[in-house]
Amino acid sequence: MRRPGNDGSRPSRTNPRAPLAALLSFLFPGLGQAYNGDGLIAVGLAAPVVFVAVVAAILFSFAWSTLVVRLLDVRFLVGLLALDAVLLAWRLVAILQAHARRGGLHPGQWTTYLTAALVVLTIAMHALPGWYAAAVIDTLGAVAQGGGGGNGDLRDAFGGNADGAPAPSDMPDPTRERINVLLVGIDWQPGRGEHLTDTMLVVSIDPVSGRSAMISVPRDLYGARLPDGRTYNAKLNSLLVIATINRQEYPLGGVGTLKAAIGKLLGVRIDYFAAINLPGFQRAVDSIGGIDIVVPRAINDPTVGFRMDAGLHHMDGATALAYVRSRKGAGDNDFTRAARQQEVLAAIRARLTAGNLLTGLPALLASVKTTISTDVPSDQIPLLAQAVERANMATAEKAVIQPPLVRPDTGPGGAYILVPDFTAIMALGRRLMTDRASAVANSAASPTP
Repeated sequence: MRRPGNDGSRPSRTNPRAPLAALLSFLFPGLGQAYNGDGLIAVGLAAPVVFVAVVAAILFSFAWSTLVVRLLDVRFLVGLLALDAVLLAWRLVAILQAHARRGGLHPGQWTTYLTAALVVLTIAMHALPGWYAAAVIDTLGAVAQGGGGGNGDLRDAFGGNADGAPAPSDMPDPTRERINVLLVGIDWQPGRGEHLTDTMLVVSIDPVSGRSAMISVPRDLYGARLPDGRTYNAKLNSLLVIATINRQEYPLGGVGTLKAAIGKLLGVRIDYFAAINLPGFQRAVDSIGGIDIVVPRAINDPTVGFRMDAGLHHMDGATALAYVRSRKGAGDNDFTRAARQQEVLAAIRARLTAGNLLTGLPALLASVKTTISTDVPSDQIPLLAQAVERANMATAEKAVIQPPLVRPDTGPGGAYILVPDFTAIMALGRRLMTDRASAVANSAASPTP
């Protein structure tokens, strides 16, 4: 059996060295060509791949801490897709050329079948990261401003995630300015006529200092001040729905009105809004492998049959959802529940930066796509994620608006309400959610009561 050469001789059709050469080029483009004695071709195929590998290693060594952020940048992901396609084509050329140089590709020959298997494996190896990148791009497009995420019925309940979105000129610079985001939890269930915001939490992040803060706003707060100076004579958890339905009376719409009202309450500017479908929250927690929470005291809520001892617990999605919902046990109420919601949010953030999420990424993307809807423009998401990455959520200042900042009372129809101390609440908001650099700007952006 003769080795093919440059003399025009015909190579053997069943040369067992052909799939071996293909395997070497599968391992690294150019190795099979070197094995075949084609030095120039080997160098030509290997040099670009070596260059890309060296550049990638240098970039990752300097930017490893921001890799997660980069993976939320659509432009970066599109670039990865293009590079992945080019590398796939390059490897296929190297594999097929290495085999053909030794024995040719002929149907019915076992050597061809071996190389065909290498081709299929190569395509699969590149298809997987390509699918991941495409899925992330799709999810980002769904949950960002104007996207279709968050569950269609949930999104329709507050007029869509572009309703009340900031104008480009009003968007803060997430690399230099403090960012305040309003998170609302909507317990959406099919068939319900009302979807109230029973969870309202403002997260504030300073990307420069890394300081962060969280303030929970009670759902029963009554008499919030609207951006046009009126008083909202109902519980705050109904404002999103009412303002969405009555656009004539609330020209900013549901999202814009709620952001402005809570911003005015706290004396800060609310930059962005995110709605979370609470049933979908359970799937999201499961997709990241659960979260770890230190429960400060035992919980026994007979109304939902939820019990938990004090101490460290690893919670799956169902347990985490029960933990943030429970409020009827001894010593529990809406205020203790709000504090638990803050703990869970910090635990999720810690889990997302643990670096072990690749195996659960498909489920996480699927749950996020149908669980969250925001008014954050897609090009701002990576910058916002970078600010969150830099923030030390473990040392975040946490506060719940509760007595004496609010006073329990009886409202219309005998309803339980909380009457706010506007001055004290605003002082709390400005203390936790402004700093020396941005205090003046935030004060100017939020009308005083």
